[in-house]
Amino acid sequence: MHKVTESADKNEKQMFKYQTDLLLSMTIIRDFDRKCAACGKTSPQPALMSTNTWGYPDLDLRPAPMQRDTMSTWLDECPYCGYVASNIEIEIELPKDFLKSDEYLTCEGNEFKSDLSKRFYRNYLISKANGDHESEFQSLLYCAWTCDDAEDELAVKVRKLALKSMDNTDAESADEKRNLSLMRIDLLRRSLQFERVIEEFKDFKDDDEVFYSIIRFQLKLAVNEDSGCYTVEDVVKEFNLDSE
Repeated sequence: MHKVTESADKNEKQMFKYQTDLLLSMTIIRDFDRKCAACGKTSPQPALMSTNTWGYPDLDLRPAPMQRDTMSTWLDECPYCGYVASNIEIEIELPKDFLKSDEYLTCEGNEFKSDLSKRFYRNYLISKANGDHESEFQSLLYCAWTCDDAEDELAVKVRKLALKSMDNTDAESADEKRNLSLMRIDLLRRSLQFERVIEEFKDFKDDDEVFYSIIRFQLKLAVNEDSGCYTVEDVVKEFNLDSE
């Protein structure tokens, strides 16, 4: 009888672990009430509790599903005053009436197809006003991704702005510098600046085979004036990297 009980306990623990692992691998979103630092009003905001990635990222490092589909949780937006932030409870210094300005409300006159694009663009405007260069660049990059999803032609314009913003970002480690290079070449190509891609990267060399192969693949696309979206999987297949 003792052995049966012990076996049942073991099975129960295994089932609990399986269910826990399954939950952790799923995309789970929960709403939490947050008090806006700008206007003081409380509203429910979506929070990402868990997610996963299955597959290869895009060439600009946009993650694979399911994580790529969680962008609606990456920023809070106050429904009362329009303040946008990774957490609207965090207060930052902004010019008086900034959130009520035409520049902010109209996204500088850009008529985005997606409300999510507007949210990321407004976060870019806040970051720029606050002198946060890293957030400024990331917000534009994410805005471009949402434009892609909405098939919005403003994606090209936003990518050009992201390139300008990138000049103010710093990379310390070798991996960070590589990531910036990967994002830069993709931003250039997907904003139709094919000649700049070739001019800036034609003599590029690197000991990292995957990284170097991505640059070579991007150069090939630029020569063909291809501005489409590709993933690292396309590079792996092109150069047979998975067989080495």
